[in-house]
Amino acid sequence: MLIMQFPALAFCNDIDFANWSTYKEVHKILSEEFGIPATDSFWLFDPSGSDLALFKGSLRDKGPKHDEILEEIHSGQIDIMHSAGNFSRTNTLQEPSREMIAEGLNYLAEHAHVPHIWTNHGDHGDIQNIGGSQPYYQQGDDPSSEVFIMDLLEHHNVRYFSLDHHTSNNFVFKNSTTGVNPLWSIENTRSGFQVVCFRRFRGDFPKAPTALTLGAQLSDENLNQLSSSNGVSIIYQHWCCHRDKQENAITAKNPIFSDRSWLGLKKLALFKNSGKISVITLNELLSSCYDLSPSEK
Repeated sequence: MLIMQFPALAFCNDIDFANWSTYKEVHKILSEEFGIPATDSFWLFDPSGSDLALFKGSLRDKGPKHDEILEEIHSGQIDIMHSAGNFSRTNTLQEPSREMIAEGLNYLAEHAHVPHIWTNHGDHGDIQNIGGSQPYYQQGDDPSSEVFIMDLLEHHNVRYFSLDHHTSNNFVFKNSTTGVNPLWSIENTRSGFQVVCFRRFRGDFPKAPTALTLGAQLSDENLNQLSSSNGVSIIYQHWCCHRDKQENAITAKNPIFSDRSWLGLKKLALFKNSGKISVITLNELLSSCYDLSPSEK
């Protein structure tokens, strides 16, 4: 069992726009260049056929890296479900259903295991997302919806959720549900199920963070603030993603990390190696922090 040491930091990456080679290269860099432990996410379904989706539009149509994804889940290298799939309106006209997600979760439980961590994905086409205390388009926790899946996630022991409203521009989180910039919130869903929610550090960017903006997230100011605290930070990222001249998201090209991002990772490694910041995987951080967090949660 991991003995939690504060301050601590973990990464929580959304797998959007990744291909297999970019995914593998990112983790090679993090591990071999910087000694930074980091896991990643996947989709159960992506009708457009992403390398990081277990299936395309149904269980009858396996994704291109189906076997490799199962191996990564077995090993713990992938430990986050990025929602139940990529059904964004910019991606597909197919809508998710309770039946297909139930089949996918059962398959995953039989052939590997269902990860304990869930992050919402995408846009209003991703109706399988969980709404928590602030639902609007999300139907995954609406018992009147044909894509209601909250009970399925509960059955498969999905424990920790990061929903659409769970980002912060403050780098250091308090391991609590109260106070300034708390890590946790316990939210009631429309179905009556409670969800344990965690927040992620985004940063004040016009659009969601990518490999090119990681350096700004890992600034000297932020790392120094965390190292002098008793808190934690969870970095929200899309590190297999870049943006083109029109600021549209695209698959990351080489070099994946900008010079500033490389420098930020180098500084984080120095903080880690000197014992000033404990850098661990997201599952380790969430499990340990939840066990240690104050009783008011």
